[in-house]
Amino acid sequence: MKNKQLGLKENWPLFSLLVLMSAFVGSMVGFERSLLPVITSNWSLPEVQSSLVMVATFGISKAVANLFTGNLLMSLGRKWTLALGWLIAALVPYFLLTMNASWMAIAANIALGLSQGITWSTTVIMKIDIVGKKLRGTAMGLNESAGYVAVGLASAIAASFMDSDGDFRFILFASGLIVVIALVLCLLFLPDTRSWALIEAEEHEHSAGAPSNVFLHTTIKNRDLRKISFGGMVNNANDGILWAVLPVVLLSLNTSYTTIGYLTGIHAASWGIGQLFTGPLSNNGNINKLCGYGMLLQTTGLFLLPVLTLEIFPYLLIGIGTAMVYPTFLVGISNFSHPSWRPKALATYRFWRDMGYVFGAFAGFLAAQSNSPWTAFIAIGILTMVSGMTFLLSKTL
Repeated sequence: MKNKQLGLKENWPLFSLLVLMSAFVGSMVGFERSLLPVITSNWSLPEVQSSLVMVATFGISKAVANLFTGNLLMSLGRKWTLALGWLIAALVPYFLLTMNASWMAIAANIALGLSQGITWSTTVIMKIDIVGKKLRGTAMGLNESAGYVAVGLASAIAASFMDSDGDFRFILFASGLIVVIALVLCLLFLPDTRSWALIEAEEHEHSAGAPSNVFLHTTIKNRDLRKISFGGMVNNANDGILWAVLPVVLLSLNTSYTTIGYLTGIHAASWGIGQLFTGPLSNNGNINKLCGYGMLLQTTGLFLLPVLTLEIFPYLLIGIGTAMVYPTFLVGISNFSHPSWRPKALATYRFWRDMGYVFGAFAGFLAAQSNSPWTAFIAIGILTMVSGMTFLLSKTL
């Protein structure tokens, strides 16, 4: 441990490898997003409801995985937790390549959610471990940027391939290859980063004493952590609506897979690329303003979607707004938790954040039942506005 130092520059080879790992994680869910209408096309349920079932199962499984990843990180360690996540990811292409019933698609989605929760949470905490507090925002911006640019690119590539070829097995073979490469890199080249976290723990300004219940502390008792957790949940409810409802609405307008992948890719790419700029702002910037105005940008985009459905402007607004809050949420959680219990605090935040997919799917279901899918976007937009105002009216952070 004496030879280790905290910092982005000091650990750039390891950090770069972890950024690549985040891109691999993002590409897995990007492929799934474009394949979703195809995977559920033969179900007996209506298209919107089929998509909502898939998004809800993904959200629940990812949220649960996030919650337990905190304990895994502290018991198994970072390296082996990450390897476990990639082993679970291998089930996704296997189930979909051998799929002969709808339950296998749901099983694949559950495996995707579990693996995403474990792998993404682990890469986040490993970067936080090695960078320290000074450039934490930059690190989170790079991490989330790599992941969500990969989501956008993978989604667009998969959608374009589906339009030109129609055989989605190639996409699943590509995702299987990603799993193999990621697992090999993890096992052969990634160290466990807990020893870096111990360095920060020795110089941390907060007390090392952990709350008696980190879940309740992060969810309810601590005002700052509670506010961030709620904001994360609302943010991912937005994403759940865009994932589940929007492609079905676009298909009903006779939109091609390529156009759907392009529009959703614009959202993910602006979300991803934007974090290269917004991440550093949260190093020493006003977290309340970044989160508040970011949520209000998302609100504007959601309200504009029903009238500008095939224009890129609403997707850009939602993507840029998300870019403002995503790394900032992680920085805020990290700043207000001690390294000794930070993995559990981050796991709790990510649990509530990804439960947003479930709430988004439920809102989409209610809107579909009333034959008014756009109602879901307006309802989630109102919640997003409320979350944004809680940040702007707050005096802390």
